[in-house]
Amino acid sequence: MESIKRIIDKILAWVCIFLLAAMTVLVTYQVVVRYFFNSPNSYTEIVSKYMFVWMIMYGSAYVFGLREHMNIAFVRDKMPAKARIIVEMIGELIIALFTAIVLIYGGYTQMIDQMVQLDATLQIPMGIIYSAVPVSSIFILFYFIYTEKKLFNELTSNSMEGRI
Repeated sequence: MESIKRIIDKILAWVCIFLLAAMTVLVTYQVVVRYFFNSPNSYTEIVSKYMFVWMIMYGSAYVFGLREHMNIAFVRDKMPAKARIIVEMIGELIIALFTAIVLIYGGYTQMIDQMVQLDATLQIPMGIIYSAVPVSSIFILFYFIYTEKKLFNELTSNSMEGRI
C-alpha cells in the first residue's frame, strides 16, 4: 500500500505542477495579448479558470494524503497517545464520510447532470469540468484508508506496549 501511495503522490504532485505551469503560461499570454495588442483572448481566461479549479481539487487531495491539511491540534496534542490516535481516526472518518456523501456522490451526480450543458466558449460538456470533484475525492478516500490503517497499527502497537 505504501508503494501505491507513493505513486499516487507523484501523480498528483505532477498534475498540480503541470496545471500551475500551464496556468502561468496562459495568464501571461492573456496579459500580454490584452495590454500590448488590445485583443483579449477569452479561451485562455476560461481554460485558466478551469485549470485553477482542477488544481485546487487535486492539490487538496494531495495535501490530505500528506496529512498537511489544516487542523486544530492544540487540544489533541495535550491528550495521551492512545486518545490522540483515536481522535485522529474519528476526524479522518468524518472527513471520509463527507467525501463519500457530498464530494463523490454529489459530485458524480452533478457531473452527470452537467454532461448535457456545453461551455459557451470551449463547447465542451461542463461535466468534464465537474469531473475533478469525484475524481479527486477518490484519491482522498484512498488516503483515508491508508491513514486509518497506519493509525490503527499505531494504536494496536501502543496498546500492546502498555500491556507488556
